[in-house]
Amino acid sequence: MSQEDVSLVRHLYEVVPNMLDADPSVVDRVLREYVDEHFEVQLPSEYPEGEQVHRGREGMDAMVATFREAWSEWRFLPERFLDAQDHVVVFVRVVAVGHESGVPIELEAAHVWTIRNGRARSMRVYRKRSAALEAVGLRE
Repeated sequence: MSQEDVSLVRHLYEVVPNMLDADPSVVDRVLREYVDEHFEVQLPSEYPEGEQVHRGREGMDAMVATFREAWSEWRFLPERFLDAQDHVVVFVRVVAVGHESGVPIELEAAHVWTIRNGRARSMRVYRKRSAALEAVGLRE
């Protein structure tokens, strides 16, 4: 893993700060320029929507549609980026508001990114930061 990979991941959080309100043209550009066409997102079973795997552009669209149905706001606030050799680990704070209930939530999580040839290949979400670190061979 390199500083370039960490910079790429940092940039992705900057250009799409709130995925529910993201401009489709920005999302298209991000997918075209920075993300592998087979990009995969794995959501944990602890999320209200349950464990899910989304692949490619169609998967991203389906994930966003699911989140829009449940949430009126859903943002990731990155707090720390860690170079973990083959991965980039990002400690994030999730800020969301229930679509129907209006109830806000805020929780800690971690994202483990895999970058190949300068493009994001996958992101796995962990509810427990310690589990994300363990997955890449690190400790708190």
